[in-house]
Amino acid sequence: MNAKRYTRKAADRTASAPSDPRRWRPGTSLQIGPGGATNMKLEELHAADIRCIELAWRNDEFDIFDSANERMLGRLAARARELGIEIWSLHLPYGEAWDVSVIHSGDRDAAISRHLRLLGMADRWNIRTTVLHPSWEPIPQAERQQRLSACQQSLALLSESSSRLGVRIAVECLPRTCLGHTSEEMAVLLEADERLGVCCDVNHLTRETPARFIQALGSRLFTVHMSDNDGIDERHWLPGQGVIRWNDVIGALADRGYDGPFMFEARPVQPSRLADCWRELLTDYVCDQRERKEEGS
Repeated sequence: MNAKRYTRKAADRTASAPSDPRRWRPGTSLQIGPGGATNMKLEELHAADIRCIELAWRNDEFDIFDSANERMLGRLAARARELGIEIWSLHLPYGEAWDVSVIHSGDRDAAISRHLRLLGMADRWNIRTTVLHPSWEPIPQAERQQRLSACQQSLALLSESSSRLGVRIAVECLPRTCLGHTSEEMAVLLEADERLGVCCDVNHLTRETPARFIQALGSRLFTVHMSDNDGIDERHWLPGQGVIRWNDVIGALADRGYDGPFMFEARPVQPSRLADCWRELLTDYVCDQRERKEEGS
């Protein structure tokens, strides 16, 4: 499959009615480290009224294919549900061994096989959305078209398998030389299969504004990662600590009908601070919208 040129059809299948940010649920990435330790306690998240999480880990720190770790994660998933916390998404690992854009077909097939195993686990744990990095880095410019084509082939295979399981794949926009660093390039990747969606990580977007990225990709947005940056590189700061225009981000998501959680991926941070941050962002957005209406009347 050749990397295809961007088309509006790839980015925007259907128009969606605007959504109300006041109905969005705040959520957070829950990082799993060595020994299964998490960066936040489920009970603390429950107390802060954060009822959505994304499970994430680095496989060099937490080998999910170790049977003991898999059982531990199963217990964690069960405990979350006991507390009324939805596991909204599972972040598939990333790195050289997980890179679905590598040109060598043997290495690429091995990476696809690893992801397929985790898609099966997501299904068993009733997690219906997964987040996938389309590449590792760095990617030399001379290889970029080949890598895009290789990634498209991988995404087509993964999407076919995930669809049979009833699990969605959200391809994450990435920074620097990684694939998917603009809305135009993300649209090329999405042409691999119409069932693919996007994870919009606003902290990764430095070549265009997050609002422009969101508007361009429309109804393909499955989920988000929310943190701030310095306009130069990813920082994973708490929203408001960097340069991202959050009213524009929330407004673009609402305009495009996004109805998933406002999923924080900031670190390090406490659950209570995330809850406070979401209330502050929402209050500021509602006030801004009210002022705009008054100015226009």
